[in-house]
Amino acid sequence: MDERLHKHGRFFDVWSRFYRSNPFGQELRRIQRLAIERLRLVPGQVVLDLGCGPGDGAARIAELGAIAIGLDYSAGMLDSARREPRLTNRLLRGDAGRLPFRDGAFDKLVCTNSFHHYPDHFKALCEMRRVLKPGGLLVLVDPRRDHLFGWGAIDLVENAVFGLEEVRIFSVTQWCQLLGEAGFSDYRVDRGRIWSPVEWAEAFIEARA
Repeated sequence: MDERLHKHGRFFDVWSRFYRSNPFGQELRRIQRLAIERLRLVPGQVVLDLGCGPGDGAARIAELGAIAIGLDYSAGMLDSARREPRLTNRLLRGDAGRLPFRDGAFDKLVCTNSFHHYPDHFKALCEMRRVLKPGGLLVLVDPRRDHLFGWGAIDLVENAVFGLEEVRIFSVTQWCQLLGEAGFSDYRVDRGRIWSPVEWAEAFIEARA
């Protein structure tokens, strides 16, 4: 297994211990709710929460009547997620660059604030497109490089302080290029609302497979 995955997995194992108990984690959970709203879920749809963390997003998806599957590489995050009854037998440990699902397995896919940790960003994006049905919707939220807070939080804190040199974020322009190269047929990249410092630093992506 790629040692880079282990390193980032250990980072999230530690983060899982206090994710829900600090203001930054609470803000990330609020942003995750915004991403789920963009999915425009229909009951019965099969949805992958990629980088599901402690399961809050997947539980919300299930609450809205969809079939939620959560995947994460962090054992600590998955231990937290398994406490959610609605996710029983719906959680897997795996690598975003090699998703353990057949082509076209999902109607929709959501990924919030974990993409920058994937060792091979382009491969992970191609995998997301592969497991979506034709016309399936991807909603992805991640810090953007063309914002000082996003750049500082990732390049200065996660990279320099925590030694996660593989982390990488992208500008709105770079996201448009990546989505096209990965084969998404239609996409848009929005900035978060300016009144929230964390949200304003995020790119909100909607793309059709």
